[in-house]
Amino acid sequence: MIEDNQAAADGGAAAANEAFFNGALVQKYKETVPHLKYASLRRLFAELAADVFAHARKHSEVPTVLDLGAGEGSATLPFLELGARVVAVDVSASQLAELERKCSPYKDRLRVRQGDINNVLRIDEHYDILVITSCLHHIPDYISLIAAGVNALSETGQFFSFQDPIRYDTMSTFSNWFSKGAYFSWRAFQGDFFGGVFRTLRRARGVYLPECPDDNVEYHVVRNGVDQDKIAELLSARGFDCRIIRYFSTQGSLFQPLGSALGVENTFSIIARRR
Repeated sequence: MIEDNQAAADGGAAAANEAFFNGALVQKYKETVPHLKYASLRRLFAELAADVFAHARKHSEVPTVLDLGAGEGSATLPFLELGARVVAVDVSASQLAELERKCSPYKDRLRVRQGDINNVLRIDEHYDILVITSCLHHIPDYISLIAAGVNALSETGQFFSFQDPIRYDTMSTFSNWFSKGAYFSWRAFQGDFFGGVFRTLRRARGVYLPECPDDNVEYHVVRNGVDQDKIAELLSARGFDCRIIRYFSTQGSLFQPLGSALGVENTFSIIARRR
């Protein structure tokens, strides 16, 4: 029964994400996603990606990257620019079309696969880097995905995730309330305000509807965030040294620099390297 419920949750979330991202305008998406919207977060990603790539270069002249949930190419393009070969996987045809357009100068080092990322991992392929950017919070059983993903890594492979919400009950009280205030101050001007309030009150009672796209697209964002410590425990047990990088991100432009200056931490990245 538990496995059936998990399969239903995975299927519902995958369908909701495919419908949302195939229907979403790429520019609108860029305007609302913090790691695409703010130069400071783009710089942070670039610094971390360069560090991961430099380590991979110690073992491979042309590192290979598997980008799961590649979207419009926010991780694929930087790794191609660094010199990697990339396999980009996503459920959304429209997002992958934008990715291919952006990455066209590097098409000789790019392969694209459309499909549910839970179903595209192949045991006959191994990569130097597994990248998952702003994606784990969309996946109900992200632990199983990571466990399967690291099996596709080489003996010197690295796991690199970026831009997922810290599990809420591990955040400091100040970071939690500041993050909520920043989000709701932005959300109030995005339309469907009363519908958003109603859904928030419903979720506060623990009620989630399988037929509601808003309950399934940002799956863990509207629940309890992503458990960074559980991911680190899994990777450590698999023989990785893990580093968790915590930082602040929000949609509201006024709060982003303020939260960063105050040291608010509500988002995380993980870099894990085989021992």
